[in-house]
Amino acid sequence: MKQKTITLCGKQVTLGYCYATEIAYKDYTGENIQNFIAEAAQAVNSESPQLPDIKKSVFAILSAALAYSNSRDEESPIKDSDLMNDLNPVEFGAAVAAIIELWSEFYRIPDGEPREKESKKGKGRSKN
Repeated sequence: MKQKTITLCGKQVTLGYCYATEIAYKDYTGENIQNFIAEAAQAVNSESPQLPDIKKSVFAILSAALAYSNSRDEESPIKDSDLMNDLNPVEFGAAVAAIIELWSEFYRIPDGEPREKESKKGKGRSKN
């Protein structure tokens, strides 16, 4: 699990990214978190930066907070109602950025690891 502690709603909250985060997000939204990551990155990096979808962002933040808390057998310091009612725009942006960063770290291929060849030009079927 990759993790990062940030302030949300005036509370110290550790966000965690692992498969539990992805499962929780899919349970909340019915879609894969990779879709959210792509949309959020595009929204933030566009010529006129904008906020990613608020509802999906709240569920992503909540999923990451719950993944960490559940892995420690603890109660989460924040609830969905906290995020919807008390989260300020600066904390919102920091949380979305943290989730994108954690996702990137989770799926990062370590240096020195073999990578799949991009193309296999000129190679036919492999022999048995």
